[in-house]
Amino acid sequence: MEIQWPLVLFSLTAGTGGSLFAFVGLSEFLGGSAKVRDAGAVCSLALIVIGGCFSVLHLASPLHAISAVTNLLSFSGISIELMLLGACFIVMAAYLAVRKRSSSDVAAKALAVAGIVFGLMLGFFCGHGYVIEAQPTWNTETLPFAYLGTSLACGAFLFGVLGAIKGDGTELGGRSAVASLVAVAIAVVGMVAYVMHVGFAAASAQALVFWGGIVAVGIVATLIIAVVGMTGAAKASPLALSSAGLACAAVGGIALRALMWLCATGYIDLFSHTVPSVMLNY
Repeated sequence: MEIQWPLVLFSLTAGTGGSLFAFVGLSEFLGGSAKVRDAGAVCSLALIVIGGCFSVLHLASPLHAISAVTNLLSFSGISIELMLLGACFIVMAAYLAVRKRSSSDVAAKALAVAGIVFGLMLGFFCGHGYVIEAQPTWNTETLPFAYLGTSLACGAFLFGVLGAIKGDGTELGGRSAVASLVAVAIAVVGMVAYVMHVGFAAASAQALVFWGGIVAVGIVATLIIAVVGMTGAAKASPLALSSAGLACAAVGGIALRALMWLCATGYIDLFSHTVPSVMLNY
């Protein structure tokens, strides 16, 4: 099956934006630089918007986006994604407004909690919309879990990049490296679980994507970088290490999503061949 690249980029970009904001919210409670939180919130907001633009590219005609918006209460996979995109955008914008124009610590922490919840939900539900019986290789809850894990790893390393640029080494109370390792571990478990569902033979048939993108880069290289981040060697070049981790995590996330499409058993681009309202369960 042909890889739907706009959807691949949408899910990883938007999921990374949501996950990044989850780390921003976590920083409100564990401590860290205010400059990093502000930069993280702005970056999260930008990723959400960019992700939404990628999603529209898949709609054959941008006008179909209107049908999706007007049918939000269908609670289809697309409508849930749109609702979460909107919720994340509102919470992130409100958080930035509070940080810039108010000194209310309570309001900032309340929005941080909402951002953590909605941000993680976005990463999960970007994959959950594909869990359908008609696609045996997609019909598993390990798929959205893998989507969330790979987005979480990207968000963790991106938070590390911002911390290296604008921070003072106190991000997440000095536990930023631990958070990155936990995020990578979740991503690895998710990827392995999904590959086990697809089947080793089917995954191996896509050698470059599986052995190269997922195993070599997404799992092995990303894990090595996360572990090195826990050692004293990380202090020498934290920006380079976090950037390398982000690049490897992104490759792994893209490869996982590409494998999902390549191992599918047949697909019709419903946006191009059917009435959008039918696709949206109306």
